[in-house]
Amino acid sequence: MDPNEFGTSTIPLQHAPYGPITAEALQNKNAGKIAVVTGAGQGIGAAIAEALIKSGATVAILDLSVEKQQKTQEACESYGGKVKAYACDVSNQDAVVTTFDEIEKDLGTIDILVNNAGILVQRPLIMSDFDTFWKQIEVNFKGPLLSIHTLLPRMRDRGHGCIINIASRSATVDVPMTLGYVTSKAALTRATHTLQREMALDGLDPAIHLYALHPGGVLTGMGASGAPKDVQEKYGNPKDEEYFKGLFKDPPILCGQTCAWLATGEGKDLRGLYIGKKYLLSWWCSSS
Repeated sequence: MDPNEFGTSTIPLQHAPYGPITAEALQNKNAGKIAVVTGAGQGIGAAIAEALIKSGATVAILDLSVEKQQKTQEACESYGGKVKAYACDVSNQDAVVTTFDEIEKDLGTIDILVNNAGILVQRPLIMSDFDTFWKQIEVNFKGPLLSIHTLLPRMRDRGHGCIINIASRSATVDVPMTLGYVTSKAALTRATHTLQREMALDGLDPAIHLYALHPGGVLTGMGASGAPKDVQEKYGNPKDEEYFKGLFKDPPILCGQTCAWLATGEGKDLRGLYIGKKYLLSWWCSSS
């Protein structure tokens, strides 16, 4: 592992929920709130949904199909919370508006939005079908913006809300063969800060608070799939799953519990920022 490529931390990193983001510390702190989590069928999205349920929220989970979310729904229900699954393509405006309307009819007004849905195609641009490349921008950047564009006016009218955009370390580094992913995550990160400043223009800062959250080094199916065979034949695949396991040390629940904590509003000093577990831990230690 080259430390110059991905950097190293000057403080010990936590790889499990700690301090204010444990389930015990957050018990009932989101009670009475309605949350939406996109890309909730597995991995990080499922963990976010479970953490919000454990903190007392009612949760709407979204993915391309309801069936894909069965395990997530069952896990959430095992904690005694209320959860409902919806099928939604987050890159389709009509689908997003219709789904959000349905959620508010079924569950109530939405207080928390977590934009987690994302896709990654490991292929250099020169070997890519452009539509396939662009679909990453559609899901990873257009999708969150459609959800925000749909929900933000409703939050404005109610005078409160929390929006968490799941970003990535990829927003800050150059990783060949992931152009669609890194650029979409970089755009989402900048959009988060800009939208927070727009809230200030309307006198809604910090009542409406937004975050771009780096979820940690979580080894998901998306990140561990490797490059397609034709790409490996041309370029090799030095950054394969084994290479990245040195970075992927975090369970999904670390991100899930962080989202549940941000949703409480206790971390509003971090609003508008790109934050990760190292920065959050440093902030918590300095403010404790």
